[in-house]
Amino acid sequence: MRFPTVAAEALPWISVAQMREVDRLMIEEFAISLEQMMENAGRNLALLARHLLGSDASDRRVLVLAGSGGNGGGGLAAARHLAAAGARVSVALAAPPERLAPVTRKQYDALARLDIPHGDVSASEDLVVDALLGYGQSGAPSGRTAELIRRTAGALVLSLDVPSGLELESGRLHDPHIRAAATLTLALPKEGLRSADAADVTGNLYVADISVPPAVYERLGASHRSPFGRSAIVRIDASGAVA
Repeated sequence: MRFPTVAAEALPWISVAQMREVDRLMIEEFAISLEQMMENAGRNLALLARHLLGSDASDRRVLVLAGSGGNGGGGLAAARHLAAAGARVSVALAAPPERLAPVTRKQYDALARLDIPHGDVSASEDLVVDALLGYGQSGAPSGRTAELIRRTAGALVLSLDVPSGLELESGRLHDPHIRAAATLTLALPKEGLRSADAADVTGNLYVADISVPPAVYERLGASHRSPFGRSAIVRIDASGAVA
């Protein structure tokens, strides 16, 4: 499995405020629900997870770390797709189920009906999926989230949108933080992902299509040619090389 490559300068890099506006426009003006975007994110995250597992998830042990918000919901959707692909999936929540956001709770309830077990970070995992904190994270991770992050030291980690502990609004890297082998950002890359601190923790950077129509970007003044013509996932290459 090989994904097409796009040069970093070929894409607009957007701020956290702009990404919030993308989400608002999608839901309020273009009738594309958060649940639809979450499902797209989860499906693409599962595809990239397969890539990191050597293109075959069958019988591989995958642990999904899920936060209470939308980022966690994308991770839980990926867990369902990976389980359907034959992976041995477990999940670890950063908050009790009753504290999950409503759409994230729906993803969790679907997993519960499939008897996807709860797990914890251990040396036996082939891959850990970090879906703890999304683009809106602020300040240092704490509590259960911080505990889960610390336990990933030495693991092969795939982060959704941003490695947890990297604050995208400021580009600041907090402790504790995830050190990812790969990061799958969504829609467009975020400015904070090319900060000096980000370079050491994002690993290979990919961007995934979550069905944002061109009209949304036009409203932001960030019009561009879609990189997703050949694949719903593309790798971002800061060197400028394109495959």
